[in-house]
Parts: sequence; structure tokens; C-alpha cells
Amino acid sequence: MAKGYVYHMKRPGFVGARLYPLNRLKDSLPAVYENAIKKYEGREWLMGVTLPTLGCLWNDVLHFSLMHPAVIYKHLLDVGIDYSKRELLWFEVPLADALAHPNVLYKNSRQDRSSREFPESDFEPVTAERVSELCGMPERNLRYYKECAEQKTHPLLWGYAPHVLVNGELDVSGYRTFDWRDL
Repeated sequence: MAKGYVYHMKRPGFVGARLYPLNRLKDSLPAVYENAIKKYEGREWLMGVTLPTLGCLWNDVLHFSLMHPAVIYKHLLDVGIDYSKRELLWFEVPLADALAHPNVLYKNSRQDRSSREFPESDFEPVTAERVSELCGMPERNLRYYKECAEQKTHPLLWGYAPHVLVNGELDVSGYRTFDWRDL
């Protein structure tokens, strides 16, 4: 059994007890879908990318952070990006529960960001050991945060950080939720 946790942001206004991939919300909760796709402004092409190992679209999967949200919050503060007034709640998801569905580890290590395709080499099977190895703040992601602070722009929290991608929905009713500022 895989040990450890992965994390998923609990969006403001979240209702119910299930996480759904974005594309599943399009028909069932169109207002939620329309609000959620705003995060892809300027990156709309991502919504049409097929993930090579799962054979589905980028937005057909749930995206989980390997990094504990407190690590993200601390590093944002360290580089001068103050989210102290921004309440962000997170689900703490047992890795074993996420891995009960088709899944893959997205290393997010591709160098050429101009390409709109993801090389197969950027994906690998998920193991508890790899999640543990990759759960810290990647230096590349930290440099990106610093650049955003200097340019006074809002960063993508996982711009250069690995993700666990899960092709399925997940019942989160029994999972711990927490504010990233409280840890």
C-alpha cells in the first residue's frame, strides 16, 4: 500500500463530497466549469493536450500536488509574494486512494515550454518512493516564484513542480481539510 499524501486545493464555493476532473464539470456544473477555466487564460491550448500515458485530455484528470501546501506558502512568502490574506483550503488525500484510479506522475521537467506537446519521458509510474523524493520545492519552481515577485505577477503555484495526475473522480468526504497558512 502506498503511504503518504498528495494535496488538492479546495476551490472557494466547493460543494458536495467529490472532486471531479474539470471536463466532467462542463455539463453537470457549467457555472463552476466556466469559473474554473479562467485559470487557463493565456494557456488555453493546455485544455486540448492529450496526456501520452493516460490517453486522455489534460482536463480529464485530477491534478494533485506532491508538495505540502505549507511549503508552497512559505516559499511564496520568502520571495516576497504575500498570500497571508488569501485563505486557501486544501484536501489531504491519502496517496493510496489517489492511486486506486488510473494515474501517472507528471515530472513537469520539460525544458522547451514553447512546445505544446508533452514528451512521454516527462511521465512515469507513481510510487510512494518517488512521491517522497519529489515532494519538496523544486529549485526551478522557486526561481520561477522569484521571477514572478520581481515582475509583480501572480505565479502558477506548480509552474515547474511535479503532479500526480488521476483519471477519475474522488470522494473526499472523509479527508482532512486545512488552510495552508495554519501549518
